[in-house]
Amino acid sequence: EDKQMIFSTPVVTGNLSENDGTPEAVCYVAGKYRNRILKGADYETPVKYWVPVYKSKIGIHDASWRKKSEFKPETYLQHGSHGCINVQSSVMPDLYKLLFKGMPVIMHY
Repeated sequence: EDKQMIFSTPVVTGNLSENDGTPEAVCYVAGKYRNRILKGADYETPVKYWVPVYKSKIGIHDASWRKKSEFKPETYLQHGSHGCINVQSSVMPDLYKLLFKGMPVIMHY
C-alpha cells in the first residue's frame, strides 16, 4: 500500500514432484468466500477462507491440516498442495481482510 509492504507470510504452493505446481501467472482475486469444501479427484477438504485467483480452480486458502513447521521455502518441492496457495490458519483471517475482488495476484517461483 503506497509502495510499502503491509503484509507478508510464508505459504506452501503446488507440489512440483506430483506435477501440481502452482501456475506462474498474473491474475486477480475473483471473489472471497467463507466455509467452503474444496474438491479434487483424491480429496475433499473444508476450508474457512477461499479466495479463487486462477480460473476459479487455484486459490488462496487456509490449510488447517498443515503444521506451522511446514511453511518453509522447500515444502512445495515434495509436499506441496494440489496447486493452491496454502496459508497458515492463524494468519488467513488477517490476509482475507486485506484482499478485494479484482486485486492483482502475481504467482511466480
